[in-house]
Amino acid sequence: MFRLVQVLQAISICAFLLVDARAVRLYPSLQEENNSLGQYLLHAAPNQKMMLYKTFMMSNSILTRKVVHDINSAKVSYFATHQSTGPNENYYGLRATMDVYGHELKPGQLSGGALWVSHFGDDGKLSSYNAVGAGWHIDPERYGDSRPHFYTSWTVLNEQTVLRLHQVLASIDPVSDDKSLQSITVEVLLDMTSGDWWVYYGFNSVPTGVGSYPKSLFTNMAEKANAIAFGGYVVTRRALPTPPMGSGSHPHTNKSRAASLTNLGVINQDGNTNPINADLPTYMGNEQCYSITPVAQAECFYGGPGGCMP
Repeated sequence: MFRLVQVLQAISICAFLLVDARAVRLYPSLQEENNSLGQYLLHAAPNQKMMLYKTFMMSNSILTRKVVHDINSAKVSYFATHQSTGPNENYYGLRATMDVYGHELKPGQLSGGALWVSHFGDDGKLSSYNAVGAGWHIDPERYGDSRPHFYTSWTVLNEQTVLRLHQVLASIDPVSDDKSLQSITVEVLLDMTSGDWWVYYGFNSVPTGVGSYPKSLFTNMAEKANAIAFGGYVVTRRALPTPPMGSGSHPHTNKSRAASLTNLGVINQDGNTNPINADLPTYMGNEQCYSITPVAQAECFYGGPGGCMP
């Protein structure tokens, strides 16, 4: 049986956006840690027979249960995401504007919103999987505070390891409240000339480049991606209730107060952004706690109050 025996993750690096992004390469030395968000994103991985595309993001996948519950049995995770994938899909980038919220979380709880661009390879092997993600999250265990942080990540996995680079690029302040929305706009896109994947970020502003993951890190993603995903996620120790996701409001009971993802768009080979106006498949780990609405006119709403016991 396929088993994951080790999780590797890069140590967080705090760096405010005060550098020339054209020279930035987002890959410091990898170091081992006990906590990797990469493990919680592996619900998109295959079942025991490696049938990648038939089991993508299926909650009853054998590997799904193993990754979420076996790699770090002290923690569980829940998602409310949209995703699209397939061996013939072609993605060259993804864009979204995300509301940012603050919550007082305890160490062992994590809550965030993000987008991911990935490739599952053409050979059906886990060793071909690569992903780049970017978004915001609150993680007191990592940062020692309950402030939201903008981060970006690179993930590669094989049959024995999850290699993950995690970089924190900015603390986000202020956050959304009843009077105003504070948002970040994030883009992850492929430079067709170099094969590098760039991350763009803007806080209440047009995004600008903060750095790139070089072509040498990737197997298949140097040419394109074949999967995208976006939405919210939470992680919690089993002894703690699940934290709020998004704004803390469930979109199906209070849509006007739920967190939003707007300006959703896929980036084509020419670098142009096409709005996502058609709904995409969803993955929701526990609809009573968290949910996400259909995509319409390049936006959707997600989140929930949490309070569920794993």
